Amino acid sequence: MTARPLELQSAIGFSGQVKSGLMLHPSDKYIIYSLGSTVVIRNVEDQTDQTFLQAHTQRVTCMAISKDGNRLATGQIQHMGYLADAIIWDVSGLWDGGSQPNLLHKLSLHKVMVQSLAFSASGEYLASIGGEDDNNLVIWSVEEGLAICGSPASHDVAFAVKWLNCSDTTLVTGGAAQLRVWDFDVANRKVRPTECNMGRERRSYTCIAVSDDDAAIYVGTSTGDIAKVDTLSKRLVQMGPRKRVEMGVQSIVFNHKDGELIVGSGAGQLVCVSAALERLGAGREGTVQGCVTSIALDQLGEFFFAGTDQSNMYLVPVDAVDQADLKGTAHYNQINDVAFPAGYSELFATCGGAEIRVWHGRSTNELMRVQVPNLECNCLAFPRDGTAILSGWSDGKIRSFGPQSGNLKYVINEAHQLTGVGNSSGGVVPKNGVTSICPTHDGKKLVSGGADGKVRVWAVSKGQQVMLASMQEHKGPISSIVVNEDDSMCVSASADGSCIVWQLAGMMPYVRQSALFAANFFKAAVYGPQESQLLTCGTDRKITYWDVTNMQPIRILDGSETAEVNTLAISAQDPGFFVSGGSDKKVVVWNYDEGSEYYEGSAHSGAVAKVVIAPDEKTIISVGTEGAVCIWTAPTDVA
Repeated sequence: MTARPLELQSAIGFSGQVKSGLMLHPSDKYIIYSLGSTVVIRNVEDQTDQTFLQAHTQRVTCMAISKDGNRLATGQIQHMGYLADAIIWDVSGLWDGGSQPNLLHKLSLHKVMVQSLAFSASGEYLASIGGEDDNNLVIWSVEEGLAICGSPASHDVAFAVKWLNCSDTTLVTGGAAQLRVWDFDVANRKVRPTECNMGRERRSYTCIAVSDDDAAIYVGTSTGDIAKVDTLSKRLVQMGPRKRVEMGVQSIVFNHKDGELIVGSGAGQLVCVSAALERLGAGREGTVQGCVTSIALDQLGEFFFAGTDQSNMYLVPVDAVDQADLKGTAHYNQINDVAFPAGYSELFATCGGAEIRVWHGRSTNELMRVQVPNLECNCLAFPRDGTAILSGWSDGKIRSFGPQSGNLKYVINEAHQLTGVGNSSGGVVPKNGVTSICPTHDGKKLVSGGADGKVRVWAVSKGQQVMLASMQEHKGPISSIVVNEDDSMCVSASADGSCIVWQLAGMMPYVRQSALFAANFFKAAVYGPQESQLLTCGTDRKITYWDVTNMQPIRILDGSETAEVNTLAISAQDPGFFVSGGSDKKVVVWNYDEGSEYYEGSAHSGAVAKVVIAPDEKTIISVGTEGAVCIWTAPTDVA
């Protein structure tokens, strides 16, 4: 039985590190941005109206849209030694909401990475530049999807390419200490460079803007100033502004409305500069969070969207740049965990890097953010009464925060040792400190696991937190802990190839009751319906059912054909379904009794780190190492 596609409701995420990775469609109705290897087209008014373009195999590195808004080009990175694709999409349906975007051509010539893309004035040609391993400039025919001609882009490395506004035969490239104007000879299929005479100025040119009448080329540099070059003589006219922007010019746009430049810096500055390269002063400068990697101006030149490398999107009025309005935000590094409060499906929390974020499920808005600088949050959980957000951190501490205020309630210091023992926990970077956390259902105890292989039980209240027991039998980091319904037992899964069932109550509490062993880094263990069986997954790519009484395997499923299975979530109904996610980037829905795969969801461009099923079982949420949160519609015909 072939799995059907799982329906994706919406996705939260934005790869802000991509240069010019946030664009506004000329209709001013849609913003286009990348999320890992996926390209998202989102309605400006409605966050949940999203279209996903999926054809890239690795993360997207550059994007461009034609002036008429009918063609979109995206480029990607690839493994060393392989050719990286640039893809041309037909997005003409965005004007009238008609046809869905579709793939027109795959362009494969550049090695390893496509650095920058640009459409010509008429949209007839596309220019692309390869990364530092390739460094070629190639001109393509958009209609045919074939290369017309190419040339090495520079002696060193090229960063940006831009066509003139009124010509299909002239384009500009900027790179390390080199600025070139190229003449494109269509008849002879040649492209010929002319070096710009920059005098004694040596710069690394990062981004390019061209004035409306093509008289001047404005080039941003990594030192924070702008070079103005005359297009005809190809000579440097002037450098400015006198007070440079901090940490280099990372994005630059020419505003046709009043002939000014809008500049974004590496330090998060947004600065309006006149055509004579002078700052325009009060009200025309502002700061945002993170390095400004993209500026997308509307057709009238009154507003622009700014995207930063901390995955923030701002809407900024041109006349009042200091009044930037935060329109969207997301995790900008890998997400480690996601959790719902018990019995409440409207909200969920995610953790990644130094942050915990609480989201509203339907509107996908961020409601609250908790930050602990310079640490990493490995895991989080809600107690049954929902009065706290419990989290485990890479410094070995357990922190509890208020769910509405985000204020710190208490800290358990040295909950686990910092150094991981035995084999690493399977990932590229072994997690350190507290790696797993699970409160009991009565809310009085907390069970935690760490990179030191210890499982510890804590009695927690607002006033004090006392360790009741420390159980050390695992030889590797603990990857998951789950407590059964009556709080009498818990199961810990570890990277040492064992899962152990611990007694938490009764005559002999806090001892091992039983254990199971396999040649496997266990990533997750969950109780099946009625708690008579256990489900485990790990690096052997199998999903295994175990009998709780004698710890023998009952059934073994192939969870993935290519990569490890990282996470499991099981529905409360019986007979029910369960969901798995793995490093093959897929979210799979299984029938529990049959052990058959019913649905498969593909939207992530990194490994799926965690999946959870909402308490009302209407949605499934998955988080990935590329920083995306995907919200799926839970199927009703599996159980």
